[in-house]
Amino acid sequence: MTAVDPRPDALTVEHLSKTFSGVTVLNDVSLTIAPGEVHALLGQNGSGKSTLIKALAGVHRPDAGGSVHVAGRPVPSSYPPSDARKFGLAFVHQDLGLIDDMTVAENLAIGTGFERRGLLINGRAQRMRTQTVLDDFGLAISPGATIRELPVTARTLLAIARAFQPSRGANATPLACLILDEPTSALPDNDAELLFAAIERVTAAGVGVGYVTHRLEEVFRIADRATILRDGNRSGTYTVSDMTPASLFTAIVGPKQTDGAVTAPRGSRTGETTSPIVLAAAGLSGRRIQGADLTVREGEIVGVAGLAGSGRSELARLIFGSQASTGGTRRIGARELTSASAREAMDAGVAMVPEDRRRDGCVLTMSVAENITIAKLATNRTGLLDLRRERRQVADAISSFDIRPADPRRAVATLSGGNQQKVVLAKWLARKPSLIILDEPVQGVDVGAKAEIFALLRSTAEAGTGVLVIDSDFDNLANLCDRVVILRAGRIVDELTGSRLTTEDMSRATFGVDDEADVITTTTSQEPKE
Repeated sequence: MTAVDPRPDALTVEHLSKTFSGVTVLNDVSLTIAPGEVHALLGQNGSGKSTLIKALAGVHRPDAGGSVHVAGRPVPSSYPPSDARKFGLAFVHQDLGLIDDMTVAENLAIGTGFERRGLLINGRAQRMRTQTVLDDFGLAISPGATIRELPVTARTLLAIARAFQPSRGANATPLACLILDEPTSALPDNDAELLFAAIERVTAAGVGVGYVTHRLEEVFRIADRATILRDGNRSGTYTVSDMTPASLFTAIVGPKQTDGAVTAPRGSRTGETTSPIVLAAAGLSGRRIQGADLTVREGEIVGVAGLAGSGRSELARLIFGSQASTGGTRRIGARELTSASAREAMDAGVAMVPEDRRRDGCVLTMSVAENITIAKLATNRTGLLDLRRERRQVADAISSFDIRPADPRRAVATLSGGNQQKVVLAKWLARKPSLIILDEPVQGVDVGAKAEIFALLRSTAEAGTGVLVIDSDFDNLANLCDRVVILRAGRIVDELTGSRLTTEDMSRATFGVDDEADVITTTTSQEPKE
């Protein structure tokens, strides 16, 4: 007979609802997270996950009638987000909540307070405390570094480390429940393992963890149970060990959407094509990238795989011209690009979807219509803005890309991650580029939106555009691409096609594992990390 845990649930949510302007986005949702449990919260974009988290965090005030308890204690229906820790709750949101111009030590002090000597901040004690947190989490960064100096991976891990900090003060409420919203969306597999190890430590101490992710493999890796939201409703709670990937996927998207939703390989995938070359990079070099040779042909989808620091994003920036190269050449068709200028690349027919869509890909405060047309204004023969033509262009894009809600006046900031990414794609594809570069195109989007975006990329390639995709998820590259080049320590070290185009072969190539010789091949570089 299994012993019953005498402790109250880490988190109890009962009949929670939220309505915006008469539209119910969260409808009578109930769930529990037990002490020491990892509870996955799953659902497509727009399913209500973000609204639920913001209601728990004090960002949104839920409708009357529901209740929230943490470790058996009631939580007010409305409170400032800064008070969440007082109730035993901690959150790591997708936007991380770090302040770029403040130091690592200062950011870690936010929410728990600074070390003090009387009325003054004790800088030395604060740095020592920060170093202890960094060491415990395996983060090799300086307490005095500003957030702006850190790569995306380090920022993500730092935000998570901050949430794991113990509360201070004799009367501080101990942490009962930690909510992580897409914590690995910017992390490669090796850094994700640091997170998983930390989650195991915190759950061993009896803390419940709510874990929002779109990566189903992570659910089977760390979660005990999973609650699925669909259209604002709880569609079910499942014991993960009783599920299979197929049954979990079906539970998330619904049986009518599963056919074809899991991406299938393109064509014969031999990697052989005689179509014209749209991109020819030769000896391309930068801060990290060294002597990269790369081609992309019309109608071809080429992937770039590599670990963090391998130079993946830098390669994209060098090709697009948003970062100056230190050597090599770039050709788009017959035209050689001679300057570090994104404008020159755009004029030559290159489009670029950046890794951080919220910061670099769209203007959040502007409308869907304004974002879609910003890279290609609809003008008449006199060069003036043609509003009628613009409305047609926007309506066609919303329909073709299935942007939801289908309201061109709506601010992009109010859309889900998947729909924001569709807006960015629509913006660039309106220019009818000969080459489109995409850095992490499905980062932080749900499985349904991912399938839709992959379908859009396939149709784009079939129309003749060359597609270059950078993705830290090897499954995505294996399912989407005709061939994949492997980056290691700033150098292209391999190219996978045909039967080698598998996640296992990508993993071996990126880590430098020689299967036959049973050794690890190392690639040395004195260049600074990306």
